[in-house]
Amino acid sequence: MADNYPPQVSVFHQAISRFRGVIEVNTGIKKLDQISLEDYKTSGPLGDLPHALLRRTDGGLDNEAWANTDIILSYDRAGWLTLEFLSWWVREQSQNGQQIQMRPQALSPEAQGEIQLGHTLKFVIDHFCVLSDNTPKVMLSLFQARGDNLNKTINSHSDLLNDLLVEEPSPD
Repeated sequence: MADNYPPQVSVFHQAISRFRGVIEVNTGIKKLDQISLEDYKTSGPLGDLPHALLRRTDGGLDNEAWANTDIILSYDRAGWLTLEFLSWWVREQSQNGQQIQMRPQALSPEAQGEIQLGHTLKFVIDHFCVLSDNTPKVMLSLFQARGDNLNKTINSHSDLLNDLLVEEPSPD
C-alpha cells in the first residue's frame, strides 16, 4: 500500500489493510486546544470531530492532539467481520489505558437533491495524546506502537482470520 504518510502511520495503515474488507484507510491530525467549543457545533470542516467526547470535557486538554483514522469497509461479510475485529481490538486498547475509541461516521442521507445514504459510511478510530514538546513525535510513536500491536494481534489470531486476510501473516 503506497501512501504519503510518515512511516509510523504507514505501519498502522498497513496493519489495518491486511483485512480483505478494508477498501481505504486515511489519517489526519488536529490540535484540539486550538479549536473553540463553538466550532464543535458546526457540520462543516470540523464535522468529523468526536463531538460528544469533546463537549463532555469542554474541549481538548492543553497541547492535546487528535488523530482520526478513517476506515472505509466493503459492504459484505469481510467488511462486517473486519469491523468486529477492529472494534474488539480498539476496545482492548482502551481497556488497557490507551486513549483510543472507534465510532461510525456518515453524512446526511440526502444533500442538495443527491442521495448519499448507502455511500458515506466509514468508521473512525480516534487517537488522543498530549504533545509534550509541541511536536508530532509522541503521536508518531503512538502510531508505530499501535501498528506493531495490531500486527501482533492479527498474527496471534491468524488461524481464525485466515479467510479475511489479504496476505499471509508476517512473523512476530
